[in-house]
This record gives sequence, C-alpha cells and structure tokens, in this order.
Amino acid sequence: MVGHIILHRDIMEWEWYQSPNVFRVYIHLLMKANFKDKKWQGHLIKCGELITSIGHLSSELMITYQSIRTALSKLESSDYILMRPTNKFTLITIVNYGHYQTAKSYGSKQNSNQQTSYQLSNNNQLTTTKEGNKENKVNKEKIELRREKFKNQVFEYTQYDIKILNGFYDYWSELNSNKSKMRCEKDGFFDVQKRLEKWITIERVGNGMKNSKVTQSNR
Repeated sequence: MVGHIILHRDIMEWEWYQSPNVFRVYIHLLMKANFKDKKWQGHLIKCGELITSIGHLSSELMITYQSIRTALSKLESSDYILMRPTNKFTLITIVNYGHYQTAKSYGSKQNSNQQTSYQLSNNNQLTTTKEGNKENKVNKEKIELRREKFKNQVFEYTQYDIKILNGFYDYWSELNSNKSKMRCEKDGFFDVQKRLEKWITIERVGNGMKNSKVTQSNR
C-alpha cells in the first residue's frame, strides 16, 4: 500500500483523541479506506470505503475483539463512520471522507490560513437545503441499519424466552425525539449480554413478587 493521508493538527482537539483504541482504529480505517473507487469481488467499493471485519481489525491492530467492537460503536454513534454488515464482511464508510482527504481540500487549508471546517473538530458543517435533505435521508437509513444490527445481536441469545427478548429489544431500541439514537446508545457503551442478564434477573424478581402476592391472596 502506497500514498498518504492528510492529517491536520486540529485532530488534537477531536473528542476521541485521548481514547487510545478509538483513535487507533479510526486512523487505521483512514489508512485502509479507498482513495478512489475500486471493484472487489464484484462489489464497487467507493472512495472513503473499505471492506473489513472485527476479527480482521483485531488481528491487524493487536487489540481485543471486544475493544474493536466498542471503538467502532463509538465512532458510528458519533457519526464518524457508517457500518453495513453482511454475512461475509463489513463495509465501512468514512463519513465526509472527501471533505478532508483530497488534495483540493488540503490546498485550500494551506492557502487560506483561516478558520478550518475540519471534520474531526467540527462535524456540523454548513450545507444547502438539498444537501441537508440528503443527510437526513442517510441518517434515517443509518438508524434503521443500527436497529436491525441491534436486533440481530439481541436475538442471538436463543436460550432465552422470545417474550423476554422482544421486551428487551423494544425497550432498548426506542428512539429519541429526533429519531437519531436508540436508548441503548445514550451511554456510549452497551454490552448486550450483560444488560440482557440484568434484564432477566429483574424480570424474575418481578415475577417472583407477583407470584408471592397471588399466593398470599389465595390463603
């Protein structure tokens, strides 16, 4: 692999700069992303996109599988990447890659020497109404993909009753007022297995109390 990426000093003000795993994963994705459209096994991988997997990233970066998954989740929930998992691989898109990884954008930074609109330090760029509508559409598609991904994660635990899984998913996938985030994304970190175990414990305690009341009323 040859070439380079453009890395502005503003990255030191980035919200994830002091988070080692998130920073390493993001820089690695920038390094691996296509700098031009290219076909791979019949798929068109566009500029700013790459094909990978959590296992592959874990092997390349020598970071645990869970840490990679957490880092990717944080990058996706804060709108720096889009993830489209398939049954064979995951397609990752660097959001607004073209705004800060092109020679033209780099040249304008060098020549103007004025306030930067660099993506990592200010993700709220001015857009036209048309561009804003497109972005809203992308965000809508993105939350639907995230909900589907979360649903798949929840229903992997087939050892639990389907009613419990449905209740857990319905509660934690509830969207905020602007339909941009699920309830499970508010904390920034969400371990499905641990939360599900806690949910089941609470369900059992609740059912136990109900059964106790029924028994007492029948005496």
